[in-house]
Amino acid sequence: MMETVRKVMTAAGKITTPDEHSTQCFELYTPWIDKKPRHVLAMDSLSPRIIHSHLPRQLAPKMVANPQGEVKVIVVMRNPKDVVVSFYHFLKTTEKEFGSIGLKSLESWDAYAADFLEGKCLYGDFYDHALGWWRMKNDRHFLFLTYEDMKKDLRSMVGDVAAFLETSLDQATVDSIVESCTFNTLKAAWGSSDNAMKKHICRKGVIGDWKTMFTPEQNEAYDAKHKLRLEGTGLEFDFE
Repeated sequence: MMETVRKVMTAAGKITTPDEHSTQCFELYTPWIDKKPRHVLAMDSLSPRIIHSHLPRQLAPKMVANPQGEVKVIVVMRNPKDVVVSFYHFLKTTEKEFGSIGLKSLESWDAYAADFLEGKCLYGDFYDHALGWWRMKNDRHFLFLTYEDMKKDLRSMVGDVAAFLETSLDQATVDSIVESCTFNTLKAAWGSSDNAMKKHICRKGVIGDWKTMFTPEQNEAYDAKHKLRLEGTGLEFDFE
């Protein structure tokens, strides 16, 4: 999504130097990479700012949690079963690259899956996180998209983003952005990146990879919580 927004804004002539407008993972600070905390980098960046974050709404800056004026917020969600598998593999890889991050549950998939289901994970409970943002579904400052929809129809997603950002792009430009923002294209580009974090972001990127990891018992437990937390909210996910 960050790449899509950067490319849409650049193509529309609203920014000319994407890197100088963008802050990735706003809430993080890695001393061996960042010269300053990233919220400070965001304040120093050029306007219009493109800020990326994984924060739940109750911890997000007020301008993001309750935007006014020209602020626009794009919320991307993914089904929780693929999220837990993706997060598990990412954190395991991160530990190999940078050392232990202090999560004992990473010692096994079963332990991590159990902790994630109970909300004992980075950024907290999945459903608290998702429903916190979903409360803003009728606010004109927000656009809600799912990873599954992005994978199934990236062209429509790029069009939705362009319209939300009040830009007008011709078909050739949209085609170019779509091609440059596919999962496989970004994986190839980032795989050779000097940024150690970016290098490990892309793994499989498929919908339904949870089936390679979940036991029947885990699937049943996740389905039960999914129904308990989302029934009647209008928030739905594709799992395959």
